[in-house]
Amino acid sequence: MPTHVLPLSISGFALLLMTACATTKQVPTPQTDIPYVDDGGIRQQGDLYLPRGNGPFPVAVLMHGGGWSNRDRSDMTAVSKQLAESGIAAFNINYRLAPKHHYPAQLNDVHAALRYLQDNAEHYRLDTSRCITLGYSAGAHLALLAAEIPDPEGPKISVVVAGGAPVDFSLYPKSPLITPFIGGSPQEFPEAWKEASPINHVTPEHPPVFLYHARLDILVQHKNARMMKAALENADVPVQLDTAWFYGHLLQGAHQGPAIRKAIDFVKKQWQYG
Repeated sequence: MPTHVLPLSISGFALLLMTACATTKQVPTPQTDIPYVDDGGIRQQGDLYLPRGNGPFPVAVLMHGGGWSNRDRSDMTAVSKQLAESGIAAFNINYRLAPKHHYPAQLNDVHAALRYLQDNAEHYRLDTSRCITLGYSAGAHLALLAAEIPDPEGPKISVVVAGGAPVDFSLYPKSPLITPFIGGSPQEFPEAWKEASPINHVTPEHPPVFLYHARLDILVQHKNARMMKAALENADVPVQLDTAWFYGHLLQGAHQGPAIRKAIDFVKKQWQYG
């Protein structure tokens, strides 16, 4: 055996061990299956990831993708941990799904989650004056709308993080995903299709937005992000777009970590703390 193999193996093992210990130390244990709303006998739940320390912690509400009709909050587990490790509490929620439940049921659930955090801020050691919404795909759409159509009884959203977000429903008049979400075609429900398009709610009062989008996305084309960025810039709203050049929609959704690291930096810059 070459003499250099053993020292390298030992040092490599030690490095892996130290990395594993450090990771284990920082990964928070979530409080799971927290019922945040009971709407007509339909109970929605979320998992709360709290950072280490005493708080109060800024907090994010996370929404999963799935075309508003499938998937669940397990898709956002890794992102939740990433936020908590950075000092931001993460409430990772399920919400009602289409086609059984039409818009705005899903948005109402996000609002309910925000109210729950506000009502329980002292118990969980949360600072809801620094509250963000974050989602991917359909969840990103809800993250934007929750900030644009706010609940007057809930906390104000200070920053939005939106990945792979469909922002203009008029681009997809025959969408097999949007139609059951709204409950009908744009001819049947023109106002709902317009209201549910985030790009139609951009004003100078819009909270800052971090967008991330796959350049090769053929499900929700990259032009959605470019259009949203341009609209926000025209309104003088702080915005940043991170493009994953060699990913499609699903691959970006499965590998959100690098974009989320940049999003955390953007969020903290808006809050002006390190």
